[in-house]
Amino acid sequence: MILPGPIKKLLAIFRGSVSPLLIFISVLLGFWFGMIPHFTGFHIMLIIIILILNVHVGLFLFSAVIGRGLCYAAAPVLYHIGVWAHGSLAGIFNFIGSLPIIGLTDFNTYSVAGGFIIGPIVGLIIGLFLARSVMIFRQMMLKLDEKSEKFRKWYSKTWVRILDRLLIGKRAKDVKSMFAKTKYIRKAGVALAVLVIGGTLVAAHFLKNTKVKDYAVEKMTNLNGAEVNVDEIGLSLLNGSFSAGGIQVTDPENLNNNQLAIGKIAADASVYNLLLGKVYMDKVELSEVRFDQKRSSPGELVEKDTKEEAKEFDPNEYEVEEGNYAKLEKYFKDIKKYKEKLKKIRKYLPKDKGEKKDKEKVEKKPIKYLDYLIAKAQTSISPRFMAKLTILDKVQIPSELFGNSRIQLSNLSDAPEAAGLPVVLDMNSLETNSSVNMKIDYSKDTPELSGTFDAFDLAKIQSLLSDDAGLAFKGGTASGKYSGTATKQALDLTLDLNIVNLDAEGKGDGVLGLGRDVTDESLSVLDNLSTTIRIVGSADNPQIVFDVKGLTEEFKKALVKAGKDRVLEEFDKNVGTKIDEAIGDKLPEGTTDTIKDTLKGLGGFLGGD
Repeated sequence: MILPGPIKKLLAIFRGSVSPLLIFISVLLGFWFGMIPHFTGFHIMLIIIILILNVHVGLFLFSAVIGRGLCYAAAPVLYHIGVWAHGSLAGIFNFIGSLPIIGLTDFNTYSVAGGFIIGPIVGLIIGLFLARSVMIFRQMMLKLDEKSEKFRKWYSKTWVRILDRLLIGKRAKDVKSMFAKTKYIRKAGVALAVLVIGGTLVAAHFLKNTKVKDYAVEKMTNLNGAEVNVDEIGLSLLNGSFSAGGIQVTDPENLNNNQLAIGKIAADASVYNLLLGKVYMDKVELSEVRFDQKRSSPGELVEKDTKEEAKEFDPNEYEVEEGNYAKLEKYFKDIKKYKEKLKKIRKYLPKDKGEKKDKEKVEKKPIKYLDYLIAKAQTSISPRFMAKLTILDKVQIPSELFGNSRIQLSNLSDAPEAAGLPVVLDMNSLETNSSVNMKIDYSKDTPELSGTFDAFDLAKIQSLLSDDAGLAFKGGTASGKYSGTATKQALDLTLDLNIVNLDAEGKGDGVLGLGRDVTDESLSVLDNLSTTIRIVGSADNPQIVFDVKGLTEEFKKALVKAGKDRVLEEFDKNVGTKIDEAIGDKLPEGTTDTIKDTLKGLGGFLGGD
């Protein structure tokens, strides 16, 4: 009876001349290959190793098939091992991901990370067992060959070899051939490996508008929360050039509109990182940037498994007195529109440390069985896309403060927390002097936000303020700096504000409970103002906290000054005029001025000079 093919091949290994070491390596690499789901950069590297090393290809394929079967059978196990690995071995995956070709592997997929760990362990155990069994079998055959002349002659007969080949499979010519010296490097395989690498580069070139584009679109769509379209992506592994065109970012709140559209992106990417499956660009230039454009067809909304809820504002959490804070509704017109914008901004903010731990505890497991093989970590081990410097020139900002502007961003990536680099934004108006700088420092456990703003024309801000704001700006320039934390969960920013050349008047009920008239009188003499404002609460519904004590002191000083000016004005109008009329030039020169100054000094009893 002729044995099945797989069993014949396995028995042939026992009676062949393949080194037990190569048998062990064949099994190890085979299970490693099979137990990592999908086809990754690591699979390409294993194929190259198989071509170069003189391993048993049949045994490798046999082990890979069994390994792939185990991969599907043990999908939940791979998933849970991957979850553990992401929390404990992120540094190892970062290092492996920095190796060319291997870096093409998406270790953010839990099952891939789990298969990478468990695959060689299973292969090691089975490989050692098989290699040891082969050694014992061959040593037994050698002893039998040495002790039995009759067996040796029978084993070397031609008809025995032919019958043995038909019934069982290929074997060594004689027993001693089983221990022949083995060549570990396959010369023809080296040349074939070079062809495989070359073919990989060529494939990457032709797949740039499929695999690369699909990955980019998937990442941007998930980040945006609604459909993102890219017409084309140009990527060259030879010179590192990168380009993209026809980018449309759907507005999640209005699927008929694009919240952002970019006509063209041009950049030079790192060739080394391209071999890692990453697009790292030193300088990126964007053109034809447009906001709030109508789409030719509605975009699709991304369904999320979990909804991020903002916690309610608790003044005790921020040590804020009840009378010191107010809602945005009191100060801004059309607050609904601005809150919608804040919601859009919120999803781009980092998560705070506590929120990450909470999400890890409540993270939902895959529902369908095969979902265990595609589930991915929410935070990447390392970023796949990064632009060290991005320049947007002549961007039309829908704001009187900025208008046509130049925007420069640093260290943009699809995983800023994994990169650990500060993300910096610089926006400078080309029409006014206004500018904004913002930095989010991801090197901290909870990313810190800081920045400056300069030359904000208060007269142009007035159109944004509501009638309940208590004052109306006619002129003045605001500058300052801010710092604190801004996460998806909460805001806590401190803003140091400086206003110069203030020109404002009281409106409505005034400010600080002073009433319109007193507010108006104070503002009439208040040229410069320095104060601190805090912005606290949820990211999409913040509260404004004023330094009431400091502002009250500023207004008191202004009122005192206003009182002094009024006393002097009344004195000059009434007393000074009467002195001139009554005395005139009857007194010696300079005496009249001395009398006036003396009388003015009496004003000190009234708070004057």
